[in-house]
Amino acid sequence: MSIEGDLHSALMAKVETVTGYPVLWPQKGGDKPAGEFLSVFHLPNDNGREFLGSGDPRDRRGFIVLHLVSPLGEYEVVSKRKAGEIAETFALDTLLTFNGTSVSVYNTTVKQGQEIDNRWETPIWIEYRGHA
Repeated sequence: MSIEGDLHSALMAKVETVTGYPVLWPQKGGDKPAGEFLSVFHLPNDNGREFLGSGDPRDRRGFIVLHLVSPLGEYEVVSKRKAGEIAETFALDTLLTFNGTSVSVYNTTVKQGQEIDNRWETPIWIEYRGHA
C-alpha cells in the first residue's frame, strides 16, 4: 500500500474507536440515519520535504474533520458537549500507526455548528502530523 493509504488507514482506524454514533464513511455512501451520526472527511495538506536535497522523509500534515450531525430541537450546548467528548477521543500526541507509517494527533478543535438540511452539524477538526 502507499504511504498515503497507510496514513489514511491509521487515521480511520482511530475514527472507528469513537463509540455511540453511526459513521458515514467517505465514498461508501448509504442512507443518513434518522438520529445522530458522524460524517468523516480527510483533508490532507500538501506534503513538504524535511530536508533540502532529499525526497524522503516528508512532512505530512492535514485534518480529519468529523461532523456531529444532530436533529434540531436541543440547545447548542448539548451538541458542543458531545462534540467535545468526541474530540477527547483524539488525545494530543497520540501516535497512530499502520504498516509502519506513523502519524500523531497535533491538535483538536470543536468549531461553530450550523443548521444544514434541517439538522445541526458541529464540525470537529483533528489536526495530524506525520513524517514518512
